[in-house]
Amino acid sequence: MYALVLFICYLDGGCDDIVVDVYNTEQQCVVAMHEQRLRHGGCYPVEEFIDGFWRPAQEYSDF
Repeated sequence: MYALVLFICYLDGGCDDIVVDVYNTEQQCVVAMHEQRLRHGGCYPVEEFIDGFWRPAQEYSDF
């Protein structure tokens, strides 16, 4: 299972990771990400997201 995660970074420097939805396959997740035109986000295995073994939104910040 894959989580579609949206990265939101604020002007004060803080960032949040928000799970938009969960999909059975990575392909379904990627298609949904493109359909919703999410530019700052990604598809991650649910287990890695829950355990924290993935890149946080701070690494994707434009600031």
